[in-house]
Amino acid sequence: MFRIVHRAALAAAAAALVGCAVKPKEAQLPESGATLEGTVKYAGQPLQFAQIQVLGTDRMAVGRIGEDGRYRVENCPLGEVKIAVNTAAARGEFQSKAMQGGAYRGPDKEGKGAVALRFTEVPARYADPEQAGTTTTVVAGVNTYDIALPK
Repeated sequence: MFRIVHRAALAAAAAALVGCAVKPKEAQLPESGATLEGTVKYAGQPLQFAQIQVLGTDRMAVGRIGEDGRYRVENCPLGEVKIAVNTAAARGEFQSKAMQGGAYRGPDKEGKGAVALRFTEVPARYADPEQAGTTTTVVAGVNTYDIALPK
C-alpha cells in the first residue's frame, strides 16, 4: 500500500514539474523593437485609467493609460495597426487608487494646479479595435501617436 501511494505521489509531482516547465525561446513572440506612446483625449479632455490595445495583422500588444493621461505600449506589431481604448478594463485600478488617497495627486508636472484622479467611461465601440476607427502605422523604434476620441 505504501509503495502505491508513494508512486502516485511521485507521478503527481513529475506531472506538476512538466506543467511548470519554461517554454523554449522559440515559443515566445519575437521583439518588434517598436514602442507606441502618446496621450488619449475623449471629447477634448485627457483620459486617465484605460487599457490600450494595438492590433496588427499577426499579433497584439497591450499597454495602459496612467494617472498623467499618457500611455505606452511596448513590443508593438509593425505596420498598419488598429488601436482600441478600453476604460472598463481599468475601472478597478482607478477605484483602488481613489480609495488609497482620494482624488487629488498634488500639482501637475509644471508645479501648477492640482491633478485630480477621475474615471471617464468611453463608449464600448472604442474598446474593439475593429470598431474604434483609430489606426496608425508603427515602425521600429519609438512612435508617438496622440489619440483623440470623439464623443
